Amino acid sequence: MEKLSFNNISFVYDPETSGFLFTDESFERLLLPGNEEMTPKFLLSCVYSDDADYVKARYSEFLSGSLIDSIEFRIVPNGKIHSVRLTPFLINSGGRSLIVAKVADITAQTNNFDSIHKYANKKNSILNMLAHDLRGPLEIARTVAKNIGKKVDDLALMNMTSSITGILDQSVNLIANLIDRELLDTVDVELSMHRVDIARKVAEYIEECKRSENAADRVFTFSSSKESIYLEVDEAKFMQIMNNLVTNSLKFTPPGALISMDVLDRDETVLFTLADNGIGIPKHLQGSIFEKFTKARRKGLKGEPSTGLGLSIVKLIVGWHKGKIWFESEENVGTTFYFEIPKGRTAQIW
Repeated sequence: MEKLSFNNISFVYDPETSGFLFTDESFERLLLPGNEEMTPKFLLSCVYSDDADYVKARYSEFLSGSLIDSIEFRIVPNGKIHSVRLTPFLINSGGRSLIVAKVADITAQTNNFDSIHKYANKKNSILNMLAHDLRGPLEIARTVAKNIGKKVDDLALMNMTSSITGILDQSVNLIANLIDRELLDTVDVELSMHRVDIARKVAEYIEECKRSENAADRVFTFSSSKESIYLEVDEAKFMQIMNNLVTNSLKFTPPGALISMDVLDRDETVLFTLADNGIGIPKHLQGSIFEKFTKARRKGLKGEPSTGLGLSIVKLIVGWHKGKIWFESEENVGTTFYFEIPKGRTAQIW
């Protein structure tokens, strides 16, 4: 041990003896508010209950030789929740394998990160609603203006209706281009995986939809088998799945329709179900709806255009998360999309 430098090291742990060979003062202050003895059992007892299996699994992977840059989880040493980042290294000292680790309190950083994503998701859900609410009426107004222009003989009125049509064309195209660009940009960015309480994130998203349901004239419901369900996902891309599926439901459901979202913890996977009672998908189109620029693309009930990209991107992102997606649909009854994402492994330690 004399060769080790303890600068910036929080603890040194010997897996063989299950003992701590060194702990620094800041680490002890964080975890030992009283006179508790620093033991593996006590350390694990400080881990937030929802994060315990995750920490166990990563520890097991680390001992088996998997390279782990760092892990982030929550601890509750004194009744107050802290978020920490643990960066471990496996070294050999005197013929023994030791774990050397640095622990950083990242509570403030995590809270800021959660706030940023919460408002980003809120912004995206509102934009999707606005796009739907604006594009439909603009399409109708454009069609009316064109029909008026065909029926009038007065040159001045024809020029006026032509100008109105041109402005409406630009407005509709601007909305479509903004949405299409968002979809295409999603594909160009690498995954940034984080452990996320996905039940809470989806619940927040549906709450934003509910706040807009008067404007959208749809009824949204949400249910989850557990209050908290954790997945390692790219949150921005996962929320793109939600945006695309909800936008799709908005396009093909009439006013007053029901759109429901369910999250089910299935131990090894999480199953997401988005159902609506809209017009459904014709049988002859069902085989190709996940294709890029699919021929199954249709205008929405209010004339909303489609690029044929939305569902292909949904399938791509689900695949990136090692998941699968499928659907059931019946014309004039509704459509239900299912997508399932694996949770990963758990293990027992200590």
